[in-house]
Amino acid sequence: MQTRPEVIRELQAMFKEGATPSRLICHIVERHEGERSFHLLIQLYFLEAFGVPIVRALNPIDDYQHADLRFAYLNEMLLHEMIEKKSVWDNGVAESWLDTLSATEVHQRIKEAGENLPAEFKRVWPLMTPQEQRHLQVVIASARHSWETVKIMSRLLEALQLQVNELQTPAGVSRE
Repeated sequence: MQTRPEVIRELQAMFKEGATPSRLICHIVERHEGERSFHLLIQLYFLEAFGVPIVRALNPIDDYQHADLRFAYLNEMLLHEMIEKKSVWDNGVAESWLDTLSATEVHQRIKEAGENLPAEFKRVWPLMTPQEQRHLQVVIASARHSWETVKIMSRLLEALQLQVNELQTPAGVSRE
């Protein structure tokens, strides 16, 4: 079981065109017809193509040949991390929906939460125990993660809507 450089490039290009993580998994399966165990292969491709070390919550015995929404949760789980590691895998040659997006690594978010406290917490911060401070930093960092994820998903949704609009426009008719 081995990844193929051309499939890695295809996955990256597809993602930049708006493919979701579940669609990327389908592509891996399509490009490795006859493979018996996709779980490890999917893990390897996401690592090599996007720097994502582990795709959590996949079923090791699944055949991954589904056309339903069962892997939709991967969008929430993977999109942030794929954008977070964009500098590792994206050569920036072609314009895409993710160009202006950024995502912050969890340890950096927690550190920044302690350094950039909201004004409401600055007065009580010295009165808190280190455990309480750490807990509050994690809560603030989690809120930032959620905000970044919403921005990422909103941007992807808009990119996909543009593609739907293009498909629905009759040939020769301008949308302007």
